[in-house]
Amino acid sequence: MRDHAEETAAAWALRHPLDAAERAELDAWLAQDHRHAGALLRAQAGLSVIDRAVTGGAPIDSAYAPPPAAPTRRWLLAGAAGAMAAGIAGIVAWPHLMVERVTTARGEIRRLPLADGSVATIDTSSSLRVAMVDDSRRIALQEGQAWFQVAKDRKRPFVVDAGIAQVRAVGTAFSVSRTNSGVRVAVTEGSVAAWPTDSGGTMTILEAGQYAIFRPGAAAPEVATEPAAIERSLAWRSGEISLENETLGSAVEQFNRYNRQQLVIADPDLAGQRLVGLFQIDRPADFAATLAASLDVAVTTTPAEIRLARKKNPLP
Repeated sequence: MRDHAEETAAAWALRHPLDAAERAELDAWLAQDHRHAGALLRAQAGLSVIDRAVTGGAPIDSAYAPPPAAPTRRWLLAGAAGAMAAGIAGIVAWPHLMVERVTTARGEIRRLPLADGSVATIDTSSSLRVAMVDDSRRIALQEGQAWFQVAKDRKRPFVVDAGIAQVRAVGTAFSVSRTNSGVRVAVTEGSVAAWPTDSGGTMTILEAGQYAIFRPGAAAPEVATEPAAIERSLAWRSGEISLENETLGSAVEQFNRYNRQQLVIADPDLAGQRLVGLFQIDRPADFAATLAASLDVAVTTTPAEIRLARKKNPLP
């Protein structure tokens, strides 16, 4: 069922421009199954890359390459339909594109203007690849997190490949975070389409103030509407950590991602303490000083770490 839908989507992606009758036929096909919209988006996003391969640009991965005789767009789309369902990155050998590779070190937050007028703000310890081509704008987030302010260009979809999830936008602002446990997509402006890469899972439309968490193997993401929580989670863009009833253990994890001087909780029972506040991301010592004053925490500092422990009551 899914393979047939992908093949039909590939055929529709080739049939442009559409007249009124064809448009009505396409609308009817989209209405048959909510998964058809996701299949069509994947086909449209992959088509521009295939066009470049046929005309001498980026080559198709050898697993999907046609015989030497005169390739056509329809042959390539049909042959790669299964690969499209597995994500755009599965079709194309990324290393052969003109790709900009960006990696941030621990503690580094980088603002990267892109050639199309979009801006990527890249979090600490992150790695991504950028490929701007005539008909699409593509990002592969390999690890970490980035927030994208996407310049409006309806003819060039902006697609982020985050491994187990794909995100497509035209003109909007959203973040994508990729960890071993999953992918989190959060929208701060406009809307995006997101879907699982490796299954026939449904496409999810996320509006501003919503986020989705994709788990490995799950057909659908967990979706929530929490605009305030999204803004707090993106405080790193301005070099801050925003805590709202979060545990000390969670706060320490956040600080340690950015700093070589690591916070260490010496007494496990401290880890569950709830905290509220806004702190500079690169000042763990100031954070520890606040804990010492507000939670009666003993702080021991060395160049490598800041240890947090409960103060021992003096003997009577």
